[in-house]
Amino acid sequence: MTLLTSAPVDLRAAFRRAASSAWVVTGRSTDGGPVGFTAISIVSVSVEPPLVTFNISRTSSSLATISRSRRAALHLLSDEQSALATRFAKDRSLRFVDDGTWSYGDDGLPELHDVVTRLSTEVVDLVEAGDSYIAVARVEETVGADLSPLVHHDGGYRHVPKTPRQGA
Repeated sequence: MTLLTSAPVDLRAAFRRAASSAWVVTGRSTDGGPVGFTAISIVSVSVEPPLVTFNISRTSSSLATISRSRRAALHLLSDEQSALATRFAKDRSLRFVDDGTWSYGDDGLPELHDVVTRLSTEVVDLVEAGDSYIAVARVEETVGADLSPLVHHDGGYRHVPKTPRQGA
């Protein structure tokens, strides 16, 4: 095994080698405006109670809204949604254009259409962690579709071929 070293520590380069699911986290401000960002840090931490975590940067334009409202919707993007992942990672003024890709869900949060999974959550804790916060969120509702997920790897988005489930 070849050891990769660098000084100082370059976590972006190290984690570029990992494949991660591509998500968009959305919220809604008290004035009704939508916020959201692309995330590759969604992790299931507990089945009972149903808890997940996601990271949110201290400089995120969505932080104040999610911190105040304590609500977020997490959308696992399908392999057809790389443009949406890119859009939510860039200019915040262009994230919620009126193009039919989103609407408000029954929970009042922005809902992206045609995703693999949508988790409606209550943020129960925000833990300081370096230049970010770790949001701990209780999942209140899940909705899913039989689609293939979008994966982020080596700085880009990738398709994962759908495979039959074992025992199905």
